[in-house]
Amino acid sequence: MALERYRQKRDFGTTPEPRGRVGAKKKGQLSFVIQKHAASHLHYDFRLELGGVLLSWAVPKGPSLDPQDKRLAMHVEDHPLEYGGFEGVIPPKQYGAGTVMVWDRGTWTPQGDPAEAYAKGRLKFQLDGEKLKGGWNLVRTHGSKYGNGKQAWLLIKENDEFARRGVDARIVDDEPNSVLSGRSLDDIGRKRAHVWHSNRSVAENVRAGAVSTKKKARSKPAASTISLADLGGVKPAPLPATLTPTLATLVDAIPAGDGWLHEIKYDGYRMVCRIERGSVRILSRNGKDWTSALGTIGEAVSRLPVKSAWIDGEVTTVDAHGRTSFQVLQNALADPTQGSLTYFLFDVPYLDGYDLRKVPLLERKRVLKSLVPESDPVLRLGVEYLGPGKEFLAQACNLGLEGAVSKRADSLYRDGVRTREWLKVKCAQRQEMVIGGFTDPQRSRRGFGALLLGVYEPGGKLRYAGKVGTGFDQKARIG
Repeated sequence: MALERYRQKRDFGTTPEPRGRVGAKKKGQLSFVIQKHAASHLHYDFRLELGGVLLSWAVPKGPSLDPQDKRLAMHVEDHPLEYGGFEGVIPPKQYGAGTVMVWDRGTWTPQGDPAEAYAKGRLKFQLDGEKLKGGWNLVRTHGSKYGNGKQAWLLIKENDEFARRGVDARIVDDEPNSVLSGRSLDDIGRKRAHVWHSNRSVAENVRAGAVSTKKKARSKPAASTISLADLGGVKPAPLPATLTPTLATLVDAIPAGDGWLHEIKYDGYRMVCRIERGSVRILSRNGKDWTSALGTIGEAVSRLPVKSAWIDGEVTTVDAHGRTSFQVLQNALADPTQGSLTYFLFDVPYLDGYDLRKVPLLERKRVLKSLVPESDPVLRLGVEYLGPGKEFLAQACNLGLEGAVSKRADSLYRDGVRTREWLKVKCAQRQEMVIGGFTDPQRSRRGFGALLLGVYEPGGKLRYAGKVGTGFDQKARIG
């Protein structure tokens, strides 16, 4: 299980597909993805994580929920784990040219030793996806009906509570759109920003509908406008393998005086992105890999004009009034039709061979601004104000925002440190909640895991608002 064949087949200077790398080997629940692929012939790419890569089969007719339907699945080259979040257009004359959609995704749980079962050609497993669930089998054929028996497998649904018969089994017809973005193949295909040919001139690419000249002009690499080597505190260095974001200290009042840069406090998930030769990994502040779950974010970050970088920001959803909502964000992650994701970028601790963590904040901000196109629909630079912060916080609270984050303008980027050079203050907003239930405790906890909360809407309907599991000591949990 390696990626040599995958890389040999692709020109990563032309295709937007991730170059990727072999990931860590895991056991238990593993990720899976099914990508609807309109290449020379429409088919479905069925991919199972194993051994740090995605084992891959091309299923011409797609999966069926009918156990009587034995769907041909042709084994193809292993793909990188990053490919699980890829949705876009592979340019003409490239391998697999056509439109790719994330049709389904989730986790799979093998029965027995998956590596041994795979070697024997008989994988038995459970799927827990957004569309496919229950028991499934992948079985390698031994006859000559499908040509090379080592490549020809059969994908078969087990006869369980998720099985269907007849027309009810045609899930590929009943649910044709992306679980990542809610788009159809045609919608994805019309997004031509992906189709860029490195062997053509700018004018030829524009005429072909790749990008506009204005957008290309704004997307020049930072090195063309800012000399990183001349920044104070910069240090040439290889791309760090890991990075833990700097944390802000919660305070009761916004700091007074000059020398502070104030930012809006967003209600979302803090995420850092590692970029290396077009491959993007998205990690939470605790190091959890969110790359597959945040495919639209990864796709947008991969288009930034950088070779290697670490970028820090917050993943959110934004309403028509510019407010962010953690609850709406959770809904959007569970169902992309419930809202689109926005990634607010606020720091760049590493870029193209230079460690910027000891460069003053204002200079890092200047570098970051040179990277992000103003018109990007997913990536944004947040609102910032340099000076006294009392009025800034008051305005943020009047607008119904979460609060403010204040940073010393000359502050450094300190890995994993909760520093007083970065302070956060929340708006004093209160909301009466209804406790509707609780989750089971996990690991060493006793009593309950988290409280399930709801709020009453104006019409009297009780709406789920999220869960809270912090702020309770052991005595409070067990009563």
